[in-house]
Amino acid sequence: MTTPMHGPGNSPLNPRQLLTLLEVADLLGKHLDTVKAWNTAGRFPNRVQDSTGRKAWRIPVSDLVAAGLLDPSRVEDVANAVKASRESRKVQHLRETIVRLEERLAAERAISQERAGMIAILNNVIARRGGAA
Repeated sequence: MTTPMHGPGNSPLNPRQLLTLLEVADLLGKHLDTVKAWNTAGRFPNRVQDSTGRKAWRIPVSDLVAAGLLDPSRVEDVANAVKASRESRKVQHLRETIVRLEERLAAERAISQERAGMIAILNNVIARRGGAA
């Protein structure tokens, strides 16, 4: 038995749940431009446009099923798939950030070692001159 999925606002997930174009792209593993092109071509007949200033499009899950893009058996899993995709993007972003920070750390360590070497050389010079400055 599957546990009921919940969508935005903790209401039960149903085929009428609306997804942004980015959420559709993530869910289907497609490029956002592909989903935008489908939307422009009218592939989602029940799409709605937000009344926000951006007028972003929202696509009902039922349109994805009707277009053959989403297996009906996955409808209960839509919320989790979208969430997992978002988390995957966040994890990838964090990994890239870690790589950049590790590169910066390596560069800073190299500079630190170079400076430590220069300090050692200067200390030797000062010691050879008898400590007189």
